[in-house]
Amino acid sequence: MQVTETIILLIYLIVMTLMGIYFYRRARQSENDYFTAGQSINTFVGAFAIFAAVASSSSLMGAVGSGVALGVPYFFTYAFGVIAILPFSMFLVSGQIRRSGVKTIPQFFKQRFGKPVQVVSAAIVVIGMTFYMVPQLTASGLIGQHVLGIEYTTAVIFLGLGFTLYAALGGMWAITYTDLIQGSIMLIGIVVLALFIAVDHNGFVSLINDAMAVDPAFGDITQPWMSYFGLFIAFLWFGIISPSVVMRNFASRDAKTARRSAMWACLLYLTLFVAGFFVTAAGASMGIVDSLNNTDMIFVSVIEQYLPAVLGGIMLAGLMAAIMSSADAMLLAISAGIAHDIYKEHINPRASERFVTGLGLVVMIAASIVGILIAIDPPGLIAIMVGWVGGFLLSSFGFPIVLGLWWKRANMLGALTGMLGGAFVFLILIIGGWLPTNAEPIIGAPVSLILMIVVSLMTEPPSKETQAMVDHYHTHLE
Repeated sequence: MQVTETIILLIYLIVMTLMGIYFYRRARQSENDYFTAGQSINTFVGAFAIFAAVASSSSLMGAVGSGVALGVPYFFTYAFGVIAILPFSMFLVSGQIRRSGVKTIPQFFKQRFGKPVQVVSAAIVVIGMTFYMVPQLTASGLIGQHVLGIEYTTAVIFLGLGFTLYAALGGMWAITYTDLIQGSIMLIGIVVLALFIAVDHNGFVSLINDAMAVDPAFGDITQPWMSYFGLFIAFLWFGIISPSVVMRNFASRDAKTARRSAMWACLLYLTLFVAGFFVTAAGASMGIVDSLNNTDMIFVSVIEQYLPAVLGGIMLAGLMAAIMSSADAMLLAISAGIAHDIYKEHINPRASERFVTGLGLVVMIAASIVGILIAIDPPGLIAIMVGWVGGFLLSSFGFPIVLGLWWKRANMLGALTGMLGGAFVFLILIIGGWLPTNAEPIIGAPVSLILMIVVSLMTEPPSKETQAMVDHYHTHLE
């Protein structure tokens, strides 16, 4: 056990849990409070909340680990895709989907296309977000094992249930304000780490030379072009197709606030990846990646190499912040998908709001347990697992969301066919293993788009009232 780092990490976990308890009563007042924080979040808090929701363990441990193991071109593919998420989302969906007035993505599909599309999308949200929990839990287990000196499985269970507690208690209120703190910690921490690295290597150029001297293949392209392109588009669309990110738009005060929050979050993310490149180069210069049991642990090795114990403990708390800030958003998306979009909308419409929020709490805990069971034996590198989730969500409802907001002719049968067809093709490609890693959405997403357009044009157009909603999504009256 590393005593200093352990104490800082435990203090951090306790503070986050206390915040969840503090927001418990406010969150349970209504579904609107529990799932969207009363739609009252301002630009400053919203920017950090979006940034923290996107900046998962893959943005730190995963990006650095894969960058060292697979070469810096892989890191830059990841970084460019993720940085482009927010401006792409800001212009394409942020303001438009906020004007819909809904609480969740499946509820938007119900409003625009009808109940069948809502049910299918809710199932996709639950499946996708549950699997997305796995890389977060994997990262928490690796950190807990290394810092706390306990078994990996024990660390996954302990830390996984730990960050589930405050999210389940406080809902979107607790998640948003803990994300403000967590986003600040991870951003400041990685910038400080980058500065220590730069000083230790006497500048950026010397750092790159040191990395290339130890690993001459550091700058080489090591993967097929389809892997790079598939990873890029999966992350480019992540702010549109990930419920954990899109729900932050629903929590904003209005459409203008949603767009501004995305803009500032983009700048925060750019800073994160610039600093992350320093960490990746430092990891390559250490020449120890082949000796690690898990490549993703190179980030922790860099922290220990360059930072004193106290700052190292804070940076490890930053890693936990990256994990927790994304995992809590995923848990809320799963909770809303089952408690609101399936139970309240289709099973018991008369259920009280307090019962629905209570059910949401139980669902979060259950989803966390499922994620823990899978994370005990994770199926791959953190960045690759996140790429799978992004590809699955893009192939299933990336285009149904965008066309639903922008194309009046899109109808229920088109959305349903595109959603199911894209998801089916993606899963078949994953199971078959015929394509390079993370290349599946290159085929899955276009299949979804073509099916949706063709079926919509071959069947009856939506009603005039439904088509009028598209005009409402684009009105600039706030």
